[in-house]
Amino acid sequence: MKCSSCGVDGPVENGLCKNCGAAVSRDESHTRLGHYLLTDKLGEGGMGVVYRAEDEKLGREVAIKVLHPHLLQHENLKERFRREARMHAKIIHPNVVTLLSLYEDGEHMALVMEMIHGINLRQYLRDHPHISLVDILRISEAILGGLDAAHKLGMVHRDLKPANVLLSEDGSIKLMDFGLAKPSKGDDDLTQSGATVGSFRYMAPEQILNQPVDARTDLYSFGILLYQMCTGKLPFDSSGNGAGEFEIMEKQIRQDPVPPISLNPTLPKMLSDLIMDLLAKNIADRPASCDAVHQILLQIGTQEASSAAGHEIRIPPPADSQSNIQIARGLLGALTSRIARLLGFRKKPKAGKSVAAAVDKKKRWHAPLIWAGLLLVLGGLGWMLTSVIHIAEQQRGDVAAVDRQQATTPGKSEKKTPPADRVEKKPVPQAQAKPPAPRPAKKAKPAATAKKKPAKKAARKTARVYPVTYRVGHRLIRSDGTRANEKDAHEFRGKSRLFFPGLRDYRWKETLHTFKQGQLRLYFDKPVRVSRIVIHKASVGRLSFKGGSLDLRIQDEKGKWHPAYERKDRDIDKPVTIRVPKSVGKIKGVRFRFRSAEPITVGPIDLLP
Repeated sequence: MKCSSCGVDGPVENGLCKNCGAAVSRDESHTRLGHYLLTDKLGEGGMGVVYRAEDEKLGREVAIKVLHPHLLQHENLKERFRREARMHAKIIHPNVVTLLSLYEDGEHMALVMEMIHGINLRQYLRDHPHISLVDILRISEAILGGLDAAHKLGMVHRDLKPANVLLSEDGSIKLMDFGLAKPSKGDDDLTQSGATVGSFRYMAPEQILNQPVDARTDLYSFGILLYQMCTGKLPFDSSGNGAGEFEIMEKQIRQDPVPPISLNPTLPKMLSDLIMDLLAKNIADRPASCDAVHQILLQIGTQEASSAAGHEIRIPPPADSQSNIQIARGLLGALTSRIARLLGFRKKPKAGKSVAAAVDKKKRWHAPLIWAGLLLVLGGLGWMLTSVIHIAEQQRGDVAAVDRQQATTPGKSEKKTPPADRVEKKPVPQAQAKPPAPRPAKKAKPAATAKKKPAKKAARKTARVYPVTYRVGHRLIRSDGTRANEKDAHEFRGKSRLFFPGLRDYRWKETLHTFKQGQLRLYFDKPVRVSRIVIHKASVGRLSFKGGSLDLRIQDEKGKWHPAYERKDRDIDKPVTIRVPKSVGKIKGVRFRFRSAEPITVGPIDLLP
């Protein structure tokens, strides 16, 4: 390697020239590998750097991929590269870049390949927004041919992507970069070393989960590549919120792609179905081999050639054809122009526009009023924001305070609620109708005065219906996130509760009408049969319920929600009975939602069998 300090073409050790001891830069140390003279850097990836080089012995142009040193720190990795180089060299196919030799010295390991003059598929897709179906099929068949040649030798590429598909100037299409290829059987030393295997936008689910791979793994990557050629988009991409690589890999594992025909209606239905089969999450659901996919592509080509030769698939323009900066500048310019027109700041009109100029002059006195209006609106928005923040800060504390107060000072409804020990021992009727305590025995009356009235009263007692929540396990989740103990009294076990107490006396209440939304969600441990639902109270008292709403829904055994009751602008101050249709069958849960601008008391709500 030639040193820039002494000019001697000699060995370099630890970044120093052995002749003069001067430091040799990385670029200088890579200008020559044995009899290969490196001329231009063509690209760089996760595995190494690709250079254009000249074979000085044979006088031919070659491409050399110099592997990164950190991948060669262990002898087992070196042996793996040697093994895979020997396997790659066996692939002699017109659609695969030919591996000429493997170069090694004390510090470097490089793959010497044939030089291809052209561009890769990624650049081609960027330069050609509209691709004919004939070109898509031609490129796809070439890729499948190269993959099939590797699969027949027991190799899996594992890194198929547009950047690894070369389109030469003479029209040939070749696969390259088998650096991540592995035998279909045997250990994977590169994976064990922790190196990234594959490109996450084109990875199959089994690659991401580090599960066994085979030829169908490459077919999944081919499906993504085919999806991109047909629609101009990737089936899985990040939302731009910073999740990036992990978000895409999560979608690769769990999310089904949008059918390509939905994005591009000109696409043949058979081709869209093939792509969806290739992108199946389960490896067993994909086509078995490249030959099976090739046969389907031949059928598609035959059908399309007979109907419309050279049919062109119109790929929609990419969503980011204009950058975010350009869009922001356009919006800002439009807003500035609009404000200038409103305020009367316009350029002097040209000749022939004297009438418009006169109108503009008359409108100039509007400017102070418009500025004042804008300031007033901004002030109002700031005031509203401050109020909402203040309410939100007080709400949690107010709710907790009211709960503690109700727990220590029982109200009327709590006095009617049976004790917890009674609830555990035997069923208790609904809260507002607590079973009376046993009366002391009265003196026996004469037989002549004894009548059947006591028997009637006893019959009425036994005819009472007990709410389901007193005998079936359940859980209640309130709008503020709290969960009620099923053994204690709550909204579905004979207790009313005040929601949104902070609405009682928040600042600027008379000017700012703030609505709050809440809900009660009750879920049973097992499906139960309910015939009637009685809502005893959902009331703001004498306050206004204008703009408020109440909504009750029930969930059947299959998890489907059915609307049962809805009310707007009127609260419930007298009990309302809702009958559950028999067609619903057993239910799993009940959801009661409410919207109010005033403190609202909800409960009790009885679910009767």
